[in-house]
Amino acid sequence: MDTGLFITKATAIAAFVTYITALMLHRHAAANRVWWTAGCLALLVHSVCAFHFVHHWSHHAAYESTAQQTAALTGLRSGSGLYLNYLLLLVWLGDTVWCWTAPARHAARSRWITWLLHSFLGFMWLNATVVFGHGMARWLGLCGFVALLIQRWRSRHTLNPRS
Repeated sequence: MDTGLFITKATAIAAFVTYITALMLHRHAAANRVWWTAGCLALLVHSVCAFHFVHHWSHHAAYESTAQQTAALTGLRSGSGLYLNYLLLLVWLGDTVWCWTAPARHAARSRWITWLLHSFLGFMWLNATVVFGHGMARWLGLCGFVALLIQRWRSRHTLNPRS
């Protein structure tokens, strides 16, 4: 594996690991915000690396690559998932900026906003790691999501959950 591809994959793994870590630390606001920001930055770096090393700054090449991967998995040739990846970057970046610029308002936001945000990000990460991932990425995704499920289950079934 060449260095560019290695960096591209490593930054994707870093983004996922920091995403899961931030979610695991959801009850610890300061740590959560740092990990959340690190994950967002890692995903931005991953996107730059992917466009530079893999797609050579061609949106068309990225779209075609997405279409090929989608066709191989689903039989439907569509690169529209690339636009969902762009949306993922914008949503995560927006939420990260919000949590630093207005932390009190961010913390007091409606539950439906939080639910929508985490549903979308979780859906995207599940697809990136478990559905479309291969090898270590798939196993890392499975372990990360299982760890989250266990943590959420335990926090709901603890007599004195931490606030």
